[in-house]
Amino acid sequence: MSKRKTIGVLIGGIMDEFTEPVIKGIISESLRDDLNIIVIPIKYINRDMEGLSDIYEYQYQTSLASINAENIDVLIVAADCIGCLTSEENVKAFMADLKSRNIPIILAASKIDNCPNVVFDNKTGIIDGITYLVEELGIKNICMLKSIDHNADVSERYSTFLEMMEYYKLEVKPENVISTKLSTDCCKDDCRKLLDQNPDVEAVVCVNDAVAIGLYDVMKERGLVPGKDIKIMGFDNSINGSMITPSLTTVDADALEIGRQVIRLSRLVLDGWDVGNKTVPTRFILRDSFGSFLDRENVDQRILDKAYIDRYFHRIFFKFENISKKDDFPIFIMFKTIMNIIIDYVNDKEYNADRVTFLKSKVDEFFMLGSLNYTDADVLISYVNRVRVAVLERFDKPERRIQAYETYAKILEKIAEASNEASYDYKSVMNESLLSFENLVDDTLADEGGSENSYNNILHNLKTRGIKNAYVYIYDNPVKRKQYDPFTIPDTSLMAAMSDGEILDIPQESRHITVEELFENEFMTDKKHTMVLMPLYFRDTLYGSVLYDLTDISFKSGDLLANEYSTVARVIDMLNK
Repeated sequence: MSKRKTIGVLIGGIMDEFTEPVIKGIISESLRDDLNIIVIPIKYINRDMEGLSDIYEYQYQTSLASINAENIDVLIVAADCIGCLTSEENVKAFMADLKSRNIPIILAASKIDNCPNVVFDNKTGIIDGITYLVEELGIKNICMLKSIDHNADVSERYSTFLEMMEYYKLEVKPENVISTKLSTDCCKDDCRKLLDQNPDVEAVVCVNDAVAIGLYDVMKERGLVPGKDIKIMGFDNSINGSMITPSLTTVDADALEIGRQVIRLSRLVLDGWDVGNKTVPTRFILRDSFGSFLDRENVDQRILDKAYIDRYFHRIFFKFENISKKDDFPIFIMFKTIMNIIIDYVNDKEYNADRVTFLKSKVDEFFMLGSLNYTDADVLISYVNRVRVAVLERFDKPERRIQAYETYAKILEKIAEASNEASYDYKSVMNESLLSFENLVDDTLADEGGSENSYNNILHNLKTRGIKNAYVYIYDNPVKRKQYDPFTIPDTSLMAAMSDGEILDIPQESRHITVEELFENEFMTDKKHTMVLMPLYFRDTLYGSVLYDLTDISFKSGDLLANEYSTVARVIDMLNK
C-alpha cells in the first residue's frame, strides 16, 4: 500500500468556472511529484439557504470531518470562495478550526493573516482598464459595482479603483459606488440602483464578470447598449463574458496558474521549508463593451501605425509571460512580420497579388506556431475586425475593398480552424446523467432486499463514465443533521471498492474504516491518483460518502452524480429497513 504524501484541496463547488482551472493547474503541476490529491468540495459556509432549490447543500460541509493531520499532509484552501457568502468573522472561525488540526495550510486566491498564499495581482488589470477609459476614450464619469463581501481579492479591486480615480483627479461621490453580491442573479437590483443614481454614467467597473453580466441584463431592460451607451468592464475573463454580445472587456486572472503555484509552495512545505506568498499576474483584455468595435468613430487608426505593433501584440496575446522565451519569440516575430506586410500593403498605391499570397502564407505559419494558445479566439477576431475597418477606411476603390474583404475572410477561416476544439455540451451531459440515473435506481431496486452488493451498482455506473477507482463509504447508521449542527463521522464501513478498474470483494471483517483510512487503506489503488470526495445525503439525512477519480465529467456534472448516488444510498437503506 502506498505511503506517498497526500494533498487535500478544500473548495466551494466542483462545477464553477474558478474551480476547474485551479484543480487542473494543481494536477498538471503535480505530474512530476509522487503525490495523491484529494479534492473536497464543501460548498459555502454559513450560507443563507432561503430560496435555494437544494436547501440541504450544507451537508457538503460534513466532509470537513474527514480531514486530519493523519490523512492529509498539506491542505490547500480556497477560503474566499468557500466563505464568499458569509461574514469575515465566520471565515476567521472556519480557518481557526482548520489550523487547530495542525495541518500545513496554503491559501488559493485568498489572503488571511499568518497563512502563506497565492493570489491574483488585482491592481494591474484594473489600472490598465481605467487608464484606457480615461486616456484613450476620454471618459470621466466612472462608477463601480463593488462587493459587499470581505473577500481580499475584490476589496483590492475596489481600492485600486479609488486610487486610479484619485490619480486622474476624478471625483467619487457616494452614489457612484454601489455594493452588491457576486452573482448575476443577485446583483440586478443594485445595478438598477446604480443607473438610477447616475443617469450620466459613462463607464462602470464591475467587481467580476458575473456582476457585469447582470448589469448587461439591466441595461437591456432600459434599451441601453453596453459599449455604446455605457462602457462596461468586468474581472475574471469568464467564458460567459467572452460569449455574450457585445463581448465583455475584462481582466484575465489565470486560475490555472493559481493551481500550479500552490503545488509549488506545497512541494517546499513537504520538504520542510517555510514559505511566503506568491502573486499571479493579471492582464487587461479589450473587447466590445468598451465600444472599440461598435462605432466607426472609435476605430483606432494607430492600429496601422508601425510604432504601435508591439503594444497591440501584448494586448491581444495577453497570456504571454515573457517574449524572450525561446519557444515564444517566433510568434512575436511572425506577428510583427504580418502587421508590417499589411501596413505596407495599405500604404502602396497598387494592388500586388504576390504580396497578398505571401501574407496568407505567413498567416498560415502564424497559426501553426500555436499562437491561439496565448489569447482567446474572440479577442483575436475583434482585433482582426478592427484592422479590417481601419484598412477599408484607407481604400476608396471598390476593387481594393473587395480584395481586402477576401483577405480578411481567409484570416477568419484560419482562426476558426485553429480554435475548432471539441467541448462538452452541458445539456447532453445532464441528459446522459439522468438516463444513467434511471438505470442505476432500477438496478438497485432489482437487487431484492437492498443487499450489500447493491452498492456495487454505483461502481458499475462510475465505470461506464471512465472511472477506474471508486470507494463507497456508508455510515453504519444514517445520521440526521440540521444546518449548523456539529458533526463527527460515525462508525463507517467500506461497502464497495473499485481499484484500477476492478470491482473488489470486501470481506465483512475488513469493512470497518477509520477516518485516518478514508484516503488510504488496503483496498485503494497503489498508483498515484486525484480523487474527489462527495457526500451521500437526502435532505437532512446523511448516509456516507463516495470517493472517486476526478475527471472532466465531475467538472460538468459533479453535483448531479452526487445526487444520483445519494438516492441509491437512500433506496438501499429503505430496502434494508
